Amino acid sequence: MKKRKKKSLILERLENVSKRVFKEHSELITGLVGTSPGVYALYDDMGLYYVGKSGDLKNRVQHHLKDKHRASWTHFSLYLLRHQEHAGELESLLIRIADPRGNKVKPKGKSDEAMLNKLKTMVKHKQEEEFEEMFVGKRRSKKDTRINRRQARQSLAGLVVRNTKLFRTYKGKEHSSVLTPQGKIKIGNKLYTSPSGASKSIVKHAANGWRFWYLKDSNNDVISLDELRNEQ
Repeated sequence: MKKRKKKSLILERLENVSKRVFKEHSELITGLVGTSPGVYALYDDMGLYYVGKSGDLKNRVQHHLKDKHRASWTHFSLYLLRHQEHAGELESLLIRIADPRGNKVKPKGKSDEAMLNKLKTMVKHKQEEEFEEMFVGKRRSKKDTRINRRQARQSLAGLVVRNTKLFRTYKGKEHSSVLTPQGKIKIGNKLYTSPSGASKSIVKHAANGWRFWYLKDSNNDVISLDELRNEQ
């Protein structure tokens, strides 16, 4: 079967062109750009000055030859997009990353902290595991023992409805396994009935497998096995 060619979001680009070209030969740029939507960038002697979007790039840049930005830029770049619906998101992303001096109005909306919260959880779990490694001989409290026993009785069976990839980075190396609907974790040709047994084969000592292994949920978010069972 012939591999389908992936369509690029950006159709064409015109980069780092002098303002003078737009002033003196705007009709030529009009012929190149047509009525294409896209994003554009204005530069001054210090670098990126302004980022914007438009459904009609040629008229938008021409507008900046007369508005309050007219004396602030010397060069421009145009990026023609396949679909106008992506222009706003790209403009917002570029402004957030580069923070151009000419963009006084910043993108609205609060930052999505979901990914940061997941990273915090992963770091916390990793630090807990490192603590256990350093103090493996430390006597556990009765409360910890009860929790561990409760977790040991929890079965993997039924946590997922189809074979699901589990993964974890340990000491700089990527490790993966497969969790089956029957509650088995497969690593290579070996099957494990508990996540801790599967994790022990990686770290070579006792470890909390529920917190060791991660997977992607139905929303494509990264969660631990412990989070998955608590959701059910």
